[in-house]
Amino acid sequence: MSSINSQFWPLFFLFFLAWQLPRGVFTCTPADRSALSGFSDSLDAGIAAWPGGCGGAVNSSSDCCRWPGVHCRLFGASELRVVRLDLAGRGLAGGLNLQGGSLARLEKLSFLNLSLNSLHGPIPPELLLRMPRLRVLDLSHNSFTGELGDAAASSDPGYSELVHLDVSFNSLSVLRDGVFRRLPRLRNFSAESNLLARTVPHTLSSCSELEHLNMENNSLHGALDLNFTRLPRLRAVRLGWNLLRGRIPASLSHCRHLRVVNLRRNFLSGPVPSAFRRLQSMAFFNVGNNSITGIAQALQVLQDCRALSVLILTMNFHGEEMPAGGDGGDTGGVRGFPRLQLLGIASCALRGAVPPWLRVSAHLTVLDLSWNRLTGTVPPWLGGFDALYRIDLSGNALTGDIPLALTRLKSLAAGDDMKASQQKLRLSDYGVRLYNWHVDRGELWYDANIPPSLDLSQNGLAGAIPPEIGDMRQLNILNLSCNALSGPIPARLASLASLQALDLSHNELAGEIPASLTGLTFLSCFDVSYNRLRGVIPNVSQFSTFPCSSFAGNPGLHGEYCDGDALGRVGTGANGWWSYDTVGEIFGLPFLLGFADGLVVTVLFAYVMSPYQRTLQGKVGVARN
Repeated sequence: MSSINSQFWPLFFLFFLAWQLPRGVFTCTPADRSALSGFSDSLDAGIAAWPGGCGGAVNSSSDCCRWPGVHCRLFGASELRVVRLDLAGRGLAGGLNLQGGSLARLEKLSFLNLSLNSLHGPIPPELLLRMPRLRVLDLSHNSFTGELGDAAASSDPGYSELVHLDVSFNSLSVLRDGVFRRLPRLRNFSAESNLLARTVPHTLSSCSELEHLNMENNSLHGALDLNFTRLPRLRAVRLGWNLLRGRIPASLSHCRHLRVVNLRRNFLSGPVPSAFRRLQSMAFFNVGNNSITGIAQALQVLQDCRALSVLILTMNFHGEEMPAGGDGGDTGGVRGFPRLQLLGIASCALRGAVPPWLRVSAHLTVLDLSWNRLTGTVPPWLGGFDALYRIDLSGNALTGDIPLALTRLKSLAAGDDMKASQQKLRLSDYGVRLYNWHVDRGELWYDANIPPSLDLSQNGLAGAIPPEIGDMRQLNILNLSCNALSGPIPARLASLASLQALDLSHNELAGEIPASLTGLTFLSCFDVSYNRLRGVIPNVSQFSTFPCSSFAGNPGLHGEYCDGDALGRVGTGANGWWSYDTVGEIFGLPFLLGFADGLVVTVLFAYVMSPYQRTLQGKVGVARN
């Protein structure tokens, strides 16, 4: 105890002395205060709560370390220096003019965040090249224009210590090659959603410590011939929504830590490189909406990527044969993907059947094989998955009955404890944002979770609707439209308490609309048009909001506001106008991905079509966005 006291009291005494020192001893240096004031004065309206800024002229502290967004650290015995400046979302407006020094004079500054403001004009090269201690620079979500870097950067022998650089969501048009030669420590670079229109800068390969590369949603063109062999630490590459051409670079296979590859919506062609089977850490692979060929080779190669969880090959391989699996000579066979959670191979016009190798994917949660030319029946074994809650087989040529086994999917079964235990796909583990789907743009744009849904529309299914579908009580969307289904609408569908969209249109259904369906309080979209229904159209609860077009083509139906033979009439219920475009925006298939490994870089993600907009292309057309 005496030894502890002997160590404690000197520390306590020093702390007591420090507390008694004059307050001015521990204030920011005049140089830092002058630099911050100069920066604030250079803006259109100053910075709120800073001296001279809006609302802060009278009572603001003379100690700049107490100003909002300013963080200081003690150097030496009593020198407080500004080390962090976090002014994200503080309404800053104007240009960044650093010619007088200002921010560049903050010698100890290591963190600068000016994101989510209204700054415009060029990005001063001094931010990148004249601040030797700066490690984090975030200028995202502003209105910066022009070039990143300057022409003189390549001749400057100095280097920057930047580790994280984010200039995404601006209007930059050029990335100077020289700037990356000055950033040997760079680990995270994002220039997403700008106006970049040149090739991918070759000098990015000089950033040997790069881990996350995000240049999505630009107009980058030419071949993707970046030397990935010099980027051994790369974990995520996101170059989707560009104009890249040529082949997928095989050199990516040298990035052994690569976890996320997102190249969707470009003009890439050729096969998936055979060397990709070496990517044992890759969990997310999206080359949707390109011109990739050779689906058999792609599946044979990618099945060797043992960590693969999300595979999106949508809108490629046009007209090829869906591999059935098995061993096959020199080319090998498709064994399956044991760890796969999401598979999207939609809109490829593939021939064949629903592939049996899917049975290996015991963890599958989302399956989209829509808008191909698959034939045969809906396999009963699809009902044997424990986690599968989203099935889209629409737009094929499947025949036969709806298998009863499909209604036994555990993840869609009844039970209050099911919602808590349901293993829905967490795409937030991979780093992507979602928006709404627009069919003629071929992209998904949404901001919600993937809804539990079953879409078998646009096929040749016959027979009755199994009443047991009413046991799939977690369903949000049920679409059986445009088939040859007959018999009555099962009253047990009223058990689907979470149902938001029900489309049974364009079938051969007969009988009355069950009155029990009026108890579906979450139902926002309902369509039974073009069947053989008869009786009274309900006009209570949600049904009073549905348009007459939801009941058209049924001469035996009649109601207070419209009859079933009314073609194309628009209802004006409690919610006023309702259109199929609105339905498509609400019920477009959503995703939410987010990859976090160190600093998080978020990107846009797209892969499948909205069931309602696709189904209704022939009815109303979808406005281009």
